[in-house]
Amino acid sequence: MLKINTLSRFTLFSSLMSLLFLIVGGTLAAQTLNQGYSSDEPLQKGMLVTEKDDDPTKVVALKQEDLDKLKGVVVQQNDAPATISSEGQNIFVATTGKFEVLISDENGPVAPGDYISISSLDGIGMKARNDQKIVVGRAVSEFNGEKNNIGSAELSGRRINFGRVPVVIEIGRNPFFNLPSGTSIPKLMERISVTVAGKPVSATKIWLAAAVFLGSLFITGVMLYSGARSSLLSVGRNPLSKTAILKGLVQIVVMSLIVFIAGMFGVYLLLKL
Repeated sequence: MLKINTLSRFTLFSSLMSLLFLIVGGTLAAQTLNQGYSSDEPLQKGMLVTEKDDDPTKVVALKQEDLDKLKGVVVQQNDAPATISSEGQNIFVATTGKFEVLISDENGPVAPGDYISISSLDGIGMKARNDQKIVVGRAVSEFNGEKNNIGSAELSGRRINFGRVPVVIEIGRNPFFNLPSGTSIPKLMERISVTVAGKPVSATKIWLAAAVFLGSLFITGVMLYSGARSSLLSVGRNPLSKTAILKGLVQIVVMSLIVFIAGMFGVYLLLKL
């Protein structure tokens, strides 16, 4: 029993240290940092942009055909606690955080929680379609084209209104994208990840979270099996010590549950941050 308890405590300590590492690493990764660029064209606050093909120090308004090159959203310099820029770089781009994005009603009204992608208007977003693979994030408030408009444009004989809406910026895969057959991530895993995180999750994070889940499940199973087997053998050898043995078994079960819960919390942090 002493060896098993020692192993269980060591496993618990290792799991908690790993969880602490995930918390610290995830928190640092979640901090907002704006990158400075220059541009050869006028860009407004809230426009979706991408790096210029022949000059990565410059950005241009994002076009639909370049959606997979989405870099971020134009913001003001003081919109984030930290900014990286050089002399002459007066366009600032955010890749994470909560910022206002220029959104149109081309694909209908935008409701809080809707995923946002690029519209037919360069640099202006809209409610994401299922055939758009990448999204910039999720809208925080609504936009129906009837109020808070700052402009409009004619598109195929239809008037498109646009305005600025707060969006939680998390550039990633559209969870409602019609995935082709043979995708590297099972649809069930991707849907569960999106449900847990409330946002698109990268393939790397999904596989890493799966590894953490399976690892915690394996460790928990080993601890429970070893504890139960040792307790049964001990009771068989010394029936009079049954009470003490059962008490030790309960301790192992409790520690196993703690390890499993820590693993699930680690999975949550990986997907959420």
